[in-house]
Formats: sequence, C-alpha cells, structure tokens
Amino acid sequence: MSRGNQRERRCTLEFDGASSGNPGKSGAGAVLRSGNEVHRFSKGLGIQTNNSAEYEALLLGLKEASDKGYDHVEIRGDSKLVCEQLKGNWKVNNPNLRDLRDKALDLKDNFKSVKVQHVPRGSNREADAQASWGKNLEAGQVQEDYYYY
Repeated sequence: MSRGNQRERRCTLEFDGASSGNPGKSGAGAVLRSGNEVHRFSKGLGIQTNNSAEYEALLLGLKEASDKGYDHVEIRGDSKLVCEQLKGNWKVNNPNLRDLRDKALDLKDNFKSVKVQHVPRGSNREADAQASWGKNLEAGQVQEDYYYY
C-alpha cells in the first residue's frame, strides 16, 4: 500500500523474556522481521519475574519497531498471558504487570495496525535466544545486531 510517495512499512515482532529463577536474573529478547531484513535485540533486566521479563521484551520490540518507522506490526509471542492481556481478553490483576501492559498499549498507538498472535514456544526460538543472552547483560543494557538473507 502507498500513501502518495510514502510506502507503508510492515514488520513481524517476535518477543520473549527469560528469567533464571522467578524472580531471578532476567533478559528480554525481540526480533523484527521485514522482507529479507532481520534486527535482533537483547536487553539486560536485572532481577525480575518471568512475566515481567516477557512484558519487557514486548516493550523492547515495540519501541524498536516504532523507532525504525514501521506502520504495521504483527506481534508473535509464546507468553499466552501477555498476548491475551494485550488483546484485552484477560484481566491484569498484578499492579506491576498492569503498568507494563499500559506502556505496551501506549506504544501500540504509534502504529496504524497491530495484530497479536500467541505462538508455540518452538516457533519463537530466535527471540528466546536473544532473551537468554540478555541475562548476561547489565540491567538496562541493550545490544542489537541485524542481518539480511
């Protein structure tokens, strides 16, 4: 689709959080795919719960997708809790998770369309690897790499 001379940009966002212990040393991972371009992100989170790490991974991916100028995002994650809460199908009782969900909803407003899909864990391996690597990073530290295929 195009608007005048501006082409709308689409990406798939895969996200995953990792925690050694619950709570424990945690990391966030996000992968943005668009055409033959792949951007991978890892973020150190310090000590967090697994559900918080999942949300932090989603926030990392949404922020990066927005910063890179994508208009349409298809989100894929293996956290049924995060996916269903983001879609509004499940309540968010935990105040910390509610704050993280609200941040994600705010970031969703940066896009023309957002689809959310829960996927099996095996379909999310690259984001899982990024999250695992994030556990090795200092809290708040983000690493990015990219490749083309």
